[in-house]
Amino acid sequence: MKKLIYKFALLAALLVLMNWIYGKFFFKDDLLKHSDEVELAWQVTNDSCVVVYTGESSNHTFSWKDKDQRKISDFIFDHFPGLRCGDMTKDASHAEVYYYLLENIPEDSPVKTVIVTMNLRSFGYGWIESDLETAVQKQLVLLKDYPPFFNRFMLAFKAYDIKSIDERGDAREWHRKHDKITFPYPFKYDNVDDWDYANAHQGVILDGKWNQPLTELACHYIKTYGFQIHENNPRIKDFDNIVKLAKERGWHLIFNLLAENVDRANELVGSDILYIIRQNRDYLLNRYGNIENVTVVDNIGDVRNGLFIDKNWTTEHYSEMGRRTIANHVAQAVSNYYPDIYVENIAYDIPKNHYRKDLGFDSLTVCSAMPYGLTIKGRPADIDSNCEKVYISSRIWKEENSAASAIVMELYKNGAKTHFSNLPLNDMTDATGMWDFTTSVLPIDSTFFDANEFRIFLYNPTDSPIHIKSLDVSFEYDDYARAK
Repeated sequence: MKKLIYKFALLAALLVLMNWIYGKFFFKDDLLKHSDEVELAWQVTNDSCVVVYTGESSNHTFSWKDKDQRKISDFIFDHFPGLRCGDMTKDASHAEVYYYLLENIPEDSPVKTVIVTMNLRSFGYGWIESDLETAVQKQLVLLKDYPPFFNRFMLAFKAYDIKSIDERGDAREWHRKHDKITFPYPFKYDNVDDWDYANAHQGVILDGKWNQPLTELACHYIKTYGFQIHENNPRIKDFDNIVKLAKERGWHLIFNLLAENVDRANELVGSDILYIIRQNRDYLLNRYGNIENVTVVDNIGDVRNGLFIDKNWTTEHYSEMGRRTIANHVAQAVSNYYPDIYVENIAYDIPKNHYRKDLGFDSLTVCSAMPYGLTIKGRPADIDSNCEKVYISSRIWKEENSAASAIVMELYKNGAKTHFSNLPLNDMTDATGMWDFTTSVLPIDSTFFDANEFRIFLYNPTDSPIHIKSLDVSFEYDDYARAK
């Protein structure tokens, strides 16, 4: 018995020695070879960063037409001159990657505030079982919370989530068929597979004709966003771990919930897909927005269709104004911790055909005493004549629903009103007691371009106040659909 104990003790000592030798002389080289994203954590540490932004391709993807092609994180940091800031950006990353990057920041670093990208798509199995996920999981092995020598052993024997592309595809298909989707009203389909199939056969009609590119895009929206977040979603565990880590480190934690193209989703699929997007957003706001020292910045509906770079896919890649819009909202959240150095207003160019009023920290109250609010005015002559529709969006807070409240577009010629469009708020959101986005699309034609002036505003003739924070108007031409 003593010999057996001696052998075990000798083996344990040998393993400890091997782990020490590996960790001391070889581990760093292996990290740089197999998990090079750890350099991002080392860099923000070496730079003595106080604020750190973590993100994926949404942070640094830009349009070649952008006047300023910098990152979302750069635009955030512009609001805090003199504050040492840095980002950890890695394409295809998600919350699990962010957790290990953040964990590898030394505990004695000067980091005080962490901004973490919260991408709604990453909660869906289209991303969880992405074809890129095996490579992502391989890169995480050496970063796991085990002794370095053990992690190297796991990497050598491929003891991580390895699936072939076909297996990943089968897993996505299984979830589309077996994960139930539920609504508080009658709905024809109880899973995404059936919904997608029906939509593919129904199609999107443009100018009275079947439009295949838009039909395929509509199906992408259904497959991408047709899921409902629950407690057992793998990403929930990852974000819970980030919250726990931030609490242990004493960090201020800000989740940047990215904008999705709700304009296009609504236009091609309709209110059902917006219901699910809102439901998932609300789940995240309720789960993380009420935790001490944690903020969730809700950007879900704040970027218009024309500011999304990818026209035939569902991504969070924005042109300059889209990146700046998100950065401005995140910077407002960061300013709670650094109010003395915060610069609020940073000028930038708004693209032609686009109008936006954003009140920042403030909002305007509209009710019977002042029934018209936050008006955007312009001249149709200033809009490109090839534009054929206008996306109108707002961010509002309703205390109760009212059939009389609406977003209104009026046209004037020589001072006389010639056209009136009424978009009831109840048709766009039934949310009360919380901030929510609205989105709608109207066609424009010769009637519009014949006018001298357009006015778009919130109208609320009731005694129940509606608070509005932003109004966004984007005139567009569907170049993607017509180029095919």
